[in-house]
Formats: sequence, structure tokens, C-alpha cells
Amino acid sequence: MRRDWTLARAALCSCVILALAGAGVAPRAYADETPLRVAVTLMPASFGDPFRTLGVPGDWVWRQIFDPLTESDDEGRIVPLLAESFENLGPNTWRFVLREGVRYANGRPFNAFSAKEVFDWLISDEGQATVVGWEMRRVSKVEAQDARTLIFTTWEPDPVLPNRLTSAMMVEPQAWRELGRQGFSRTPVGTGSYLLTDWQNRNGAVVLTANPYAWRPPGVSRVEMYPLRDHASRLQAALSGQLDIIMSLRPEQLDIFRARGFRVHADILRQILAFAFDVTGHPDSPIADVRVRQAFNHAIDRKAISEDILQGFAPPASQGSAPNVFGHNPRLRPYPHDPDKARELLAEAGYPQGFSTEVQVITGTYPNDLEIFAKLQQDLAAVGIDMAFRRVLFSDWIRQYFQGAWRTELFTLAWNTAPHNDALRPMEQYSCLKARPFFCDETLRAGLVAAGREMDTRRREALLHELALEYRRRAPSLLLLEYGHMWVVAPGLSGFRVRTRAPELYRVERVE
Repeated sequence: MRRDWTLARAALCSCVILALAGAGVAPRAYADETPLRVAVTLMPASFGDPFRTLGVPGDWVWRQIFDPLTESDDEGRIVPLLAESFENLGPNTWRFVLREGVRYANGRPFNAFSAKEVFDWLISDEGQATVVGWEMRRVSKVEAQDARTLIFTTWEPDPVLPNRLTSAMMVEPQAWRELGRQGFSRTPVGTGSYLLTDWQNRNGAVVLTANPYAWRPPGVSRVEMYPLRDHASRLQAALSGQLDIIMSLRPEQLDIFRARGFRVHADILRQILAFAFDVTGHPDSPIADVRVRQAFNHAIDRKAISEDILQGFAPPASQGSAPNVFGHNPRLRPYPHDPDKARELLAEAGYPQGFSTEVQVITGTYPNDLEIFAKLQQDLAAVGIDMAFRRVLFSDWIRQYFQGAWRTELFTLAWNTAPHNDALRPMEQYSCLKARPFFCDETLRAGLVAAGREMDTRRREALLHELALEYRRRAPSLLLLEYGHMWVVAPGLSGFRVRTRAPELYRVERVE
């Protein structure tokens, strides 16, 4: 199998070289070939298949290789990317005008005809089985009017179709067909600024090299991305000069980096750190009672976690979306820390002496996560809940997510509005609308469907505000903090920016 991937990679590189020669295109010359060394916490379990999951860790790699039609800007608004413009022609029709002159990394043209092939696959039965394909479930037909114009027709009104398209990466359709999903995942071809050269060399780096056809040529010709799970490894590698860009450090470490000339960047698109209750899979568990789930939320001192453990970096969460997300309800406040109320609710539910439970966690992803977990255990123990933490790998976690078969009553699951920046997405995830749901309250369905169809912006926002209140009452998760990743950038680099929770590495340049 490894030999097949190597041959496929060699064939891809040969195709690029031949295409360049045939087209008379000269690759951009780089005076400094020093690689840009980036540390992240994890690599995507599906390698270069950008449709199996959404968000991080995949986006850290995928958004260097691929582009979608739309993206979130610095204010969280949805703007064109591979599209030049888009407009709503009616409740069930959208028109997208695409950029001219864009090519894939193998030299083939990107246009409305190639994009249509990608969307045709995503709305097929096979495509609909993927996470990104499920996001396209309202699309009934995609037409290419000409090389630059795509028309989307939906089964029902979809006010956030441009938001959903931020997750639909434009893979090169011929390579996708010829290599198949498995082969393509190891040798992905997109329109992004970089071409993936190697998934795994001897030191564990993912190697990216400049895409010779990039419509946004990168400032550095080679990127090496390293998966370093624990904070100590990232800290030591950065301070010893082995890394240029590092993510997810501890807040108390930032002053060390600032003193050495590093710059600190933080995501604006915060997700909500939370533990989900697997109510569907554990119908006889105490967590099946809403009073127990509310007791969990009243037991936690979020302010202490935010201020004492994270130095104010991550404020307490009041709901499943952060303030800069469309649909966030500004009237809601975080659950008050009230141990007496928690004990009262547990007693009403029939658990005056408390009970024991387990939660699955992925460690090394969030700053100070072990300290946060210890504080949660302490707060819950104070009201009679003995919660044990079971560490799992991301690959194991994602398998349980797709199968809908959780081994514990709680598991880590962020309320993640990125890349859509719309409160509806995580609400749908915590609902009967999700395939193999872990939380299903049929009384929420009508509101979710209405918010998913309402084309009037003000009416839709009001629907989302009401849904936020209803979700708070039902407590499908233990809400914790509004969390965004922190990045530090070494001296001598300019242009670094984070969009849609992923670094835009093509902008980075070395300066004197």
C-alpha cells in the first residue's frame, strides 16, 4: 500500500512538471528555501480527504491545500473566496460567479464545470454519507451556466447556503475519480497555495511545497507541520528555535514568548468548550433527567476556571455560540455557580447521595486542559458527582462520533459554529436531525426546521435567540468556556493571520 501511495505521489509531481512545461509557466523563484516550521496538536484522521469531518484539526492542513467558494472574514461575515460574488435569486435559488484563471495544482482549470462535479458528488448518496455532504443536504441540483457561473437549486429555502459552502473544499475532480477517495487522501490536489509532498517523513512532519499554479502564491516555498500533542513539547521546541509558529500554548507561557520577540495571535471565531451528554445511548442513566444535567451546570465554577486557570483568556459560556456569531442571544448569562442548587436538583431527580460517571477526553488540545479537568472533578465532587476521565485518541473519538456509539455517558464535544459562523449548525448537531443522535428532543425539531428555512434575517435571528433559550433549559451539554486557539509567531516573520480557525500560511514571509 505504501508503494502505491509513493507511486501516486510521483505521478502527481510528474503531471505538475509536465503541465508547467507544456503551459510555459515558470514556478516562482524563492531566494530563501528555509522551511516554515509549524506545530499543531493533531493531524486529520482522514488525511487529505476534506469531506469526512469539519473544522480542526483538518482545517490546519486542508486550508493550505484547498479553497472553498466562500470563507469567513475577520469580522465573521461570509465573503467570496473562489467565488467573486454570490446572490440569492429566490427562496430556492443561489447564483455564484467564480474567479477567472484559477488552476488546480496539477494544471487543470478550476471553473464552474469542475466545481459542479465536486458538488454533484457531495449531493450523491455516497457524498451525503460524509459530514460535508450532509451540510449540502438541502441542495437538489447544481448547474454550470457557463465556465464562471454556478446555479444552486435547493429542495427548500436555505438561508445559510453560502455559510455551508465554506466547508466544501474544491478537490480536483479528475484526480478524485482516478485515485479514489483513499488514494486522493494521500495525494490531494486543490487550488490552494501549497501542494502536499509528503504526509509522513521520518520526523513526523507533513511537508507542503509551493503550488506552482497558485492564484495566491505563498511567501515561503516549503512548510513543515509537526503534530506535537503536549504543551511541554511545543514550548521546548519553540524556545530552542526549532519552530516558527506554534499553537495552543498555555496562557502563562505567553509572557515568555513576548519577551523573546514572538507575536501572539488569537482566533476571533471562538468555539464553546463543552462536554456532551449521551442521553440517547444511556436512557437509563441519571443524565437522562434534565434536572441532573442542570445540576452539572450549576456545580461548575466557570469564573474560577477562566480567571485562575486561563488568566481570563476564555470567558465563561452562556450558550452554544460566542458573541460574534449570528444567532447568539445576548440576554443569556452563564449558569451561576450554585452548589446548593445543584444538590437540590440531584435530590429532586432521586440522587441525593450523588452518583459516579465517566467522560471521554482528548488531552493536549486545549490550554491547561489537565488543570481544567481537575477543577471540574473537584466542583462535581462537592455536589456528590464522582466523574472519572478516560483519555482517548482523536481517531477513536471520531469513530465513536460517526457510529453514534459512545462508551461513556459524557464526551468532549465543542459547540463549534466555525466555519459557518452561524448558531444553527451546533444546534443541529445536538438534535434529532443529526444522523445517530446522542441527544434527541423532538420538541426542538420545529424550531430548528423553521430557523433553517427562514430567509428574512431579522426573523431568523429571533428564532435562533429563542432556540438558544430552549437549549439552555434542556441542558444537552455541560457548557464551560468560550475558547479560541492561541498562536505565537517567531521574530523575523510577517503577514501571519488566522481565518476560520486556520492559519493562512501563504501570507507569511521572512523579513530581515
